[in-house]
Amino acid sequence: MQSRKPIFYWVTLFFAFFTLPLLAQNADVQDADLADPADSADMLVPKGAVYLNLTDAELRERLSYLSGCLELKTNGVVKGYIKTYVQTKTEKTKTMLGKRLTYFPLFEQKLREHGLPSDLKYLSVVESALNPKAVSRVGATGLWQFMPATGADYGLRTSGVVEERSDPVKSTDAAARYLKALYAQFNDWALALAAYNSGPGRVNSAIKRAHSRNFWSIQRYLPQETRNYVPAFIAATYICNYYQAHGLSPYDPDFDEQLTTYITVYDGLSFRDIAEATGIDYAMVKTLNPSFRRDYVPPTKGGHFIVLPERVMPAFVRYLNTLGSRTYTLESNDNYANSNIGDGRYWHSLVNIQQPDHIDAFAQKIGCSGDHLKAWNGLETNYVYSGQTLKIWHPVYVQKHSAIRIEAPDKNASKTRIKLNATPPQNDPAPAAANTQPPTTIIRRESLSGDAQYQYHTVRRNESLEDIARQYATSVESLRKLNNTSALNVGMRLKIREY
Repeated sequence: MQSRKPIFYWVTLFFAFFTLPLLAQNADVQDADLADPADSADMLVPKGAVYLNLTDAELRERLSYLSGCLELKTNGVVKGYIKTYVQTKTEKTKTMLGKRLTYFPLFEQKLREHGLPSDLKYLSVVESALNPKAVSRVGATGLWQFMPATGADYGLRTSGVVEERSDPVKSTDAAARYLKALYAQFNDWALALAAYNSGPGRVNSAIKRAHSRNFWSIQRYLPQETRNYVPAFIAATYICNYYQAHGLSPYDPDFDEQLTTYITVYDGLSFRDIAEATGIDYAMVKTLNPSFRRDYVPPTKGGHFIVLPERVMPAFVRYLNTLGSRTYTLESNDNYANSNIGDGRYWHSLVNIQQPDHIDAFAQKIGCSGDHLKAWNGLETNYVYSGQTLKIWHPVYVQKHSAIRIEAPDKNASKTRIKLNATPPQNDPAPAAANTQPPTTIIRRESLSGDAQYQYHTVRRNESLEDIARQYATSVESLRKLNNTSALNVGMRLKIREY
């Protein structure tokens, strides 16, 4: 009996090690192909909010009101993702919902340019939760989570100074082109989304094994992550449209992050240059341009996109034209002409709705985003109705910004005069979520002496000439000549360039 015991032990261990994983795998396949669950009364309980029921019937009904590029089918996996958004990752969901006001208008623009359905914008919610600097465990990066090879195929460059997979404009254009190619291959958006996640090869293999081109039929033959990818997309579509039904209040960003535009720049310049030329915070420049790793824009023949608040773009273009290397122009100068209304940043108008319309269609007619209209007016549906009055926010354009510089008195101080121009205060404050700033006061300083005026930098601890040169997109040799020194001390004021 003692001689048999080890043999029985090893047979049992062999069965447990090799057979149970196969059973578990089969169980996964079955779960992925379950029919729609029966109605239930599961609770979705967001933190700090009221208890809300969401039965399967209610979920199906709400999804039926949303039109999209694929069938918004509901099952246990879809509901599981919705629970995650509402219950498990409540704070992350609120942050993501706020960021949609920054990125969805750009996504919609690029998708229209490529003739693609606008609801593909929700794919970025699944991929990155709208975080342009998101990096997965396997190295996928950016809003659209491009792998290095696929990103390179679609023109997204990666170097020590630039990660274009994190560029909101370039990566969105690349994602639109990639999705368009996948749809041309599969002629079905559910299959195209699955291929976006796992690659066309795996999807084609699943199609052959299932003898079907229906995603829900081939689902069991796909990798686990890809099986749940379309359900995750459906859940993202749901939460972006029905978050208010679950008591979620998005962390809406400042208007400077909501109403943005971009321009292609070929010259080298630092974030500090951009901030000083436009009057916006250095941190705002960095937030809107996450693809630049060292806070400066390197010169390039191909051009880099710079994203800025729309209101300061005229001032930025004026600054670019002082660099002298090329001429920059605004795409539609008429849009930037009105600059005498409001508090120096934003003003609003009212529009009366004459007939019912889908909010996205109506927003496109008046030149804004449906998500903006919903946020600005606290709307809970995707439709506008006759008799409604909606608030529309507009930028007050900065044609030229003059930075204030506090410098030590010099012999020409008496020859300098100050002009103070304060724009009138705004009568109607912005919504509290927008965190608007107080009325802007612009101080213009004019030198009458004719002496040279310089841009300065105060040296900080552990900074080198190379660090400072990169920050301001200039050369070490230029700094040496301008300051007649190669030695740096903390607190020293370096001349960067002459105005």
